[in-house]
Amino acid sequence: MYKYFLSSCLAAGALLIAGLSNHAYSSEVIYYPRSTAKIDPHIDFILEVLNAALRQFPNKYLPQPSNEHYPQSRAINETTSPTGRLDLLWTMSTNERENNLIPIRIPLDKGTLGWRISFVTNKKRDLLKQVKTLIDLQKFDAGQVHDWPDTEILQSNNLNVVSSSTYEASFKMLEVNRFDYFPRAIFEIWGELAAHSASPLEVERHIVLHYPTAYYFFVSPRKSAFARDLNSGMERIVADGQFERIFQKYHRESIQKANIKRRTIIELSNPLLDSQKLPLNRQELWFKP
Repeated sequence: MYKYFLSSCLAAGALLIAGLSNHAYSSEVIYYPRSTAKIDPHIDFILEVLNAALRQFPNKYLPQPSNEHYPQSRAINETTSPTGRLDLLWTMSTNERENNLIPIRIPLDKGTLGWRISFVTNKKRDLLKQVKTLIDLQKFDAGQVHDWPDTEILQSNNLNVVSSSTYEASFKMLEVNRFDYFPRAIFEIWGELAAHSASPLEVERHIVLHYPTAYYFFVSPRKSAFARDLNSGMERIVADGQFERIFQKYHRESIQKANIKRRTIIELSNPLLDSQKLPLNRQELWFKP
C-alpha cells in the first residue's frame, strides 16, 4: 500500500513538473535590446513596470535581453524590420517612430524625459549661472549622442550641439572639454552620476531645459497581439495604482533633488513630435513640477 502511495505521489509530482515546464516553454519570448551603457541606471525601473504589466497575462510572455548590445538607431531598425531580431524597446517618442512602430501611449517617464538638467565638469560648475534665456544658452556647446532625437531638438532651437558616437563617449568628451554641458533627464542624471563617480563631473545647479515629449514602450509591427496585451496590462497597472507606486519608488528622490522650482526654465520646441499625439488630457499620466 505504501509503495503504491509513494509511486502515485512520484508520478503526480512528475506530471506537475512536466506541466509547469511545458507551460514555461509555451511562453512567447519577447526580445528587447541590451543596453550599450556600462551600467544602465534605468533598467530596473523599466523591467519592473514591464513585468507588472505582463503579469496581467500569467506565463504568456517571457521578456529577454538581446545577446548583443544595440545603439539606439540599430535597435529601432531591428524592431521595425520584418526580419528584425528585437520585439520591444523603450525610447523617446517621435512622429517617425510612432509611424513605424506600435507606441504604447502611457509615458513611462510621466514626461520627465523632457525636463533636462545637465552634467558639467566640476571646474565649470557655475558656467551657466547667468543663463536666463535661450539666447544666453546659445553661447555654449551641448553634448548629445548622434542618433538621439534630443540632438535634433536642441539644434532646431538654435543650440550648438557636439555629437558623440556612443553614450559612454559623451562622458569622456565632456571631461576633456569637447563641449560645455550634457543635458540629461531629471530621472536619469542621478543614477548616471553614481555610475560615473570616478569622473570629475557634477550636476549643474542653475537651469533646466524643457520640451514636450514622452518615453514609451514601442512594439514591433510583427507583434501586434503582444502590443494589444502590453497596452491592456499597462492600463490595468495605471488604474490600480501599481504604475504610480513603481514610478515613485524609483524617481521620487531624483525629482526632489532636481529642485526644478529653483532653476531657470528654458523652454524649447520639439519639432519631432506632434503634441496632439500626447495623451495630455490624462493628467494622472504626467509629472507636474
